[in-house]
Amino acid sequence: MTMNTTRHVDAADANPILLLTDVDRAWISEVLAIDIAEPRPVTAEQLAAMTDRERSWFNLARTNYLRRVPLLDTPVVTTVMEALRQHAKSSIRSDMHQQDVVILDGEPGVGKTMMLKTHAAEEMKRLAFQRSLELEHGTAEPLWTFRPVLYAHLQGPMTRNEVVRLLCDQLNWPSDTNPLPAFERAIKQCGVQLIIIDEIQHVNFGGATGRHVHNIIRWMSNAGLRVILGGTDVNTVLNSGGPAAVEVAARNSRGRWVRIDVPKLSMRNSREHEQWLDLVYAFEVRLRLVSAPTTDGWFADSFGVYAWVRTLGYLNSLILLMSRAATAAIESGTETIDRALLDSIPLQYEVERGRERRVAMFDDGTYPIMDPE
Repeated sequence: MTMNTTRHVDAADANPILLLTDVDRAWISEVLAIDIAEPRPVTAEQLAAMTDRERSWFNLARTNYLRRVPLLDTPVVTTVMEALRQHAKSSIRSDMHQQDVVILDGEPGVGKTMMLKTHAAEEMKRLAFQRSLELEHGTAEPLWTFRPVLYAHLQGPMTRNEVVRLLCDQLNWPSDTNPLPAFERAIKQCGVQLIIIDEIQHVNFGGATGRHVHNIIRWMSNAGLRVILGGTDVNTVLNSGGPAAVEVAARNSRGRWVRIDVPKLSMRNSREHEQWLDLVYAFEVRLRLVSAPTTDGWFADSFGVYAWVRTLGYLNSLILLMSRAATAAIESGTETIDRALLDSIPLQYEVERGRERRVAMFDDGTYPIMDPE
């Protein structure tokens, strides 16, 4: 059974995103924060006059507005996203031409997952527009449903069949103990062109499981699918050693995997210093604390460098610091953020290590944040 390819042509002309499923459109909206409304300005007097229900609703709205932020532009984000877009736009859809496999490699907390999700959302929109052109010109293949992009996040160790079954589940496509034939039918009937697998390091690449996963990724790229991976320590993934058959599979992958490094944000010079403060400011303008200073840049100017010392440039740690501080200010009723409040916020274990020494040196003016110029 196939879908009537003419049914959506008129609607797709005006808005190609309508070719996507409701699930994918909702996912795009969530990732790109399209429907996150900006809370209205509220004075301290207006906040005090609210009922409990009104205040709870306002608190929820301003927390969502701060925490559910779209991918923010940084030098690292710009470099990585441009590389992903170039890879996408230089690819062609053909099972006669193998595709290179891109892998984003970086430590936990640098923002790889948000970059991958944002790229997936952008590609859903781009490929929907491309299909609308194909429908217009009568070259579109009939499909059961249109699901051009799959994003899968590995939660733990997985075998090849478990990875394939997870991808079938993303398509709501039934599979059995040997899911590969079902997956092969699914990608054809759903028009899949891009598969993104995050946290690929959960696969044990040192044994037979790793060899099978290497091979299934190669099968996908040989079939004309674009594959993007996200993980930590790609060197271990591609050079894990093991039996000869494992090394052969890894060697094949090394011949086609393209590594894109995703570093944490640095503050080695005045340019990077300003870029970090710009990022902090991007969160500052989403704060809706009714007793906070009204001076533009109050948080970035007062606490921007301190925030780097606390987070060491990890994006996820900065998000946690800002969101927890805002919540604490709301819950305490102070409705503003000061140094004492920031000091009280615990962050992830990795950046908490050595915190006391770093902060003490920062307060003494001896912490080497920037290289001398």
